[in-house]
Amino acid sequence: MTRTTTITDKIREDLAHYALREHTRVSPAFVARMFLVTPGFQFVLALRIQEALVRIPLVGRLLRRIAWWASCLLFGSEIAMAASVDGGLYVPHPYGIVVGACDIEKRVTLLQHITIGRKDHTDRGRPRICDGASLMAGCVVVGDITIGSGATIGANSVVLKDVPPDSVAIGAPAKILRRADAPIGAKDELQDAKSQVA
Repeated sequence: MTRTTTITDKIREDLAHYALREHTRVSPAFVARMFLVTPGFQFVLALRIQEALVRIPLVGRLLRRIAWWASCLLFGSEIAMAASVDGGLYVPHPYGIVVGACDIEKRVTLLQHITIGRKDHTDRGRPRICDGASLMAGCVVVGDITIGSGATIGANSVVLKDVPPDSVAIGAPAKILRRADAPIGAKDELQDAKSQVA
């Protein structure tokens, strides 16, 4: 995994993911629309602004906390300051989202009303959402678990265990299924998880 380090690179990757989802290219008109009238992108941009503010010596943490608080009020959603979020984040509907301490890699999709975080106050691990994963509306991902690259978590699913790459987790508690378009190599990892409940 290659992590993006600069805020501008993350914003470029965010814009590229939005353009990909809308089947268009990144143009000045597209960028203007994202910044001015697209709430999902504005929510992601608010996160990137927080990440920039925290780098300011002495007052950065305070400024980030204020910006985080304002974005929580504005969108009715939160991405915790302890969350690590790489570039390419796609959030089309930024409502009812609660993301606690976790690691989110590149090109991840988060839909509305999802919850990501620890199981309880004694849980010291953090969820890891790998490259290209998609979390559908209303799903819950909690505990020290990994959602593999290209995995999809179905709407309203509750995931408590690892989900292999290129697979689908559906239900409450979630069961793991092989995606029809999954690469052949993913089949081996799914054999171990075939009867496992996620």
